[in-house]
Amino acid sequence: MKLFDTVLYEDFGTERYFQILSFYPHFSLIEFNFNVDEYIPNEWIPYLIFSFGGYSLFGFSFRWRQFYTKFDLLTSEPRNLEYYRR
Repeated sequence: MKLFDTVLYEDFGTERYFQILSFYPHFSLIEFNFNVDEYIPNEWIPYLIFSFGGYSLFGFSFRWRQFYTKFDLLTSEPRNLEYYRR
């Protein structure tokens, strides 16, 4: 169990992952990531998606051009950050 964990991953852009109170693979209290893509998609309209249930109690994701951010509260399938540290 980790109180706070973060990793920076670079592959076709820059991805920063944050986890608070993570107990992989069972749960994570807060999971947040922020991406800046190297290749810009063709969509001009930004989108915002809210989610309830499924793998997390509450979450949202936002994308506009090359910027993408995702937030999950109390997720039951946290991301394995050790995979990105290899």
